[in-house]
Amino acid sequence: MLIHNDSSSARLIESCLHLLAALACMLFAWHFGTKGLTRVPLANHDEFRTLSHIFGRSVNTPQSLQETITNVATTSEQHGPLYFILLNVWSRVAGSDLFILRLLSTYFALLSLAAIYRLAGISRLRRQALAALFIVSLNALFLFYSRELRMYTLLPFLVVWIVWCYWRLLEATESVNWRTWLSLALGCGLILYLHYFGIFILAALAIYHLVFVRKNRRWIHITLALIAGGLIFLPWLPTVFKGLEGFSSKSFSGMNALESLVSLGNVYSNDFWILPLGALIIVAWYRKPPGKPQQFLLLLTFLAIAVLLLANEIKPILIPKRLRYMLLLAPLMGSGLAIAWDFLPRRAPVQFLLAAVWILSFFTYSQNENSYIASKRKSLESLHAPPFYTLVYHPNIDVRSTEAVLSLHPSRKITWITGDYYQKLIQPSNLVHIYYDGGGRMTIQTTGLPISSLDEFVSRHAAFWLLYDPQETDERSMGDIFWWTRNYYRSCGKHLEESHAVVERYVRDSDPC
Repeated sequence: MLIHNDSSSARLIESCLHLLAALACMLFAWHFGTKGLTRVPLANHDEFRTLSHIFGRSVNTPQSLQETITNVATTSEQHGPLYFILLNVWSRVAGSDLFILRLLSTYFALLSLAAIYRLAGISRLRRQALAALFIVSLNALFLFYSRELRMYTLLPFLVVWIVWCYWRLLEATESVNWRTWLSLALGCGLILYLHYFGIFILAALAIYHLVFVRKNRRWIHITLALIAGGLIFLPWLPTVFKGLEGFSSKSFSGMNALESLVSLGNVYSNDFWILPLGALIIVAWYRKPPGKPQQFLLLLTFLAIAVLLLANEIKPILIPKRLRYMLLLAPLMGSGLAIAWDFLPRRAPVQFLLAAVWILSFFTYSQNENSYIASKRKSLESLHAPPFYTLVYHPNIDVRSTEAVLSLHPSRKITWITGDYYQKLIQPSNLVHIYYDGGGRMTIQTTGLPISSLDEFVSRHAAFWLLYDPQETDERSMGDIFWWTRNYYRSCGKHLEESHAVVERYVRDSDPC
């Protein structure tokens, strides 16, 4: 009786620790996703294109769903409309604030993590499920896109939806509820409406179904469900062909098979490339063959990668700056690495050491050059925007419509994307940005009427808000502008002074603050 009680207590403690570890993974993904939702300015073409699909020329009132679908079909043929439809509905319910809009991607990331845990758990081994959750929740590329206005964190969820429904139908020993059949067909259609790259997962599943599954009545029924899912996508095919014409005319600098494998390995191992290599060796040399669920997940992973590599030989799709598309592999890669993890000795020091290495690799990879290229942060650096977000989200700052906003940077201009968005959101009389071009000449950008000189700025604006990042802009780098400001205006005090943003209001000497 005492032994039985001790065993029950051990299982209870193990279950609690498992739950706490899973919760910690989800909380970390939530913290990383929400951190910077407003601090990262809107400065890239993809996010602005997303907003244009939802709002058109307004940032306050969403378009109708039909207008969003038409906008995607006519201006962004290389994307499906599903994410933009969901974001349109989300904006109507939650609001059009940039933080709220980006938050949807964070929610999708958490949904995908929960789904990955479920998929890796088809082996009924909770240890594998937790390992998959831990691996993906600390994947730098996945977390980077958990706070961007794009569809990439929803892709893994739909991959799990399809694979899990397929496995359930395949392994069922009794008749299956019609909802599961409908779910498989619906998932196959929806993933294509979300992103065309979903076809590679469907292709890998189709190859597995044709080659490795016994041909019987159930096989026929699953085949019909997969075909039905493809038929759901038929209405959008004309748009796909239009998008493919534009895609085929573009010239991309792709990678060969070896470079592609190395890049995928780096992305899914946080640049700790020995991890996937070691996992492959462990699975290949493990004495006891993996169970049927593990075999299924491993084979599907290899097939998906093989299909992608084959497609890349026909037309470059694996491109260093576009590896975000490869997030559709996250459930399979995470599950595959978790299976290899489970084959390791279960001694605590080994597990803790491996977990520590994975956590360290995440923080190291997040800041290195390869991560910046894979997540396109390298290109975003050239689109750096002043901290306009402070004028939107700080409760004590109220920019009147008659006042201008003057931002400074010693060497970077702002893109029309950034200026257009924040002009509409802040609604000052003008957004004015001053920087020095490559020849050291002062350049003035505006979102309103052009301003040719500082004297013209003084004649137009009796009051304005000065905005800059003190880590990049100071009196040493732009001393003449600061001198001019204080010579023609007087300060009403700094309304905000932080490490990444300074906001100060100025009025003419004769006017009250």
